Amino acid sequence: MRSTILLCAASVAAATFTTAAAQDTAPMPDIAQALLNAAYETGSPNEIEAVKKAVAQVFPDYADAINANANQRIAALAPAEPASGDAAKPSSKNDGTGLFALRPWKGKIQAGASLASGNTDNLAIGVLLDASREAAGFTHNVTGFFDIAESNNGGIGQRIVTQKRWGAAYQLDYNFSPRSYSYARFSYEEDQFSGFDYRLFAGAGLGHFFYKSEPFTWKIEGGPGFRYSPIDDTRDIDQNFAAFGATELDWVIRDGVTFEQDVNSTWTSSTTTVQSVTALTTSLMDGLATTLAFEFRYETDPPLGRENADKIVRASLVYGF
Repeated sequence: MRSTILLCAASVAAATFTTAAAQDTAPMPDIAQALLNAAYETGSPNEIEAVKKAVAQVFPDYADAINANANQRIAALAPAEPASGDAAKPSSKNDGTGLFALRPWKGKIQAGASLASGNTDNLAIGVLLDASREAAGFTHNVTGFFDIAESNNGGIGQRIVTQKRWGAAYQLDYNFSPRSYSYARFSYEEDQFSGFDYRLFAGAGLGHFFYKSEPFTWKIEGGPGFRYSPIDDTRDIDQNFAAFGATELDWVIRDGVTFEQDVNSTWTSSTTTVQSVTALTTSLMDGLATTLAFEFRYETDPPLGRENADKIVRASLVYGF
């Protein structure tokens, strides 16, 4: 009798073990493999690890196979350990995926100049930097510009500066979905002829890509902020809570030709600033292009004696990286 009970118990245990082993060795569902393959294409160990955990929770019966498959890919992406005694090549703790990862920046440097001589001598120079970098779900955006123009005032008297404007902005985006993000933005701007000594803005908000494809992208972002603007003539301080909004559209009309339309507006109780840039860029060769742009700036209530609108047309050479 005892031997019969032991035999039955052994048979049940063997059957259970066989069933579990069969589940562990069975191929994972197609949808699980497809999700892992999408993560593998990013080349990011952090992305693969996150997808692995999520898929394993959805398909717990295949967790071992899922973990083994993903861990093998993560191990293949990890940098090789330095050989023992190779002190000249210390390993870096920056794996290229953290918030401040040293990944390559992408963007453009744009420079333009014009010179006219004769009855009136004019010289204008403009430089623009626009760059971004993605790391661990964050996007760093940096812009900077410098514009200056001089004239001899119709040949009478000495040369005078007719335009002098420069500034920079930094925006950090957190991409919480493929098309939506939150942001924090800081900007500083000086314009010698605006009536303001300088303008400082800080704010935060949300953004969303309504279209995001290779030939066409369009996004809108906006949120609250604060603007600090000392006024040149009166030395009063114009400081107000503000609302910032922007839209950016990029359209590849055909290979080598791109249309861009960027508009941003900052509203305060005392004045509203609107800036629009329309540009057409034509590629010359790999990394080099020309741009023809029209910039329009409008101030609803500028300081006394200043015009509401500024208009600039410029042709520039662009280096993309």
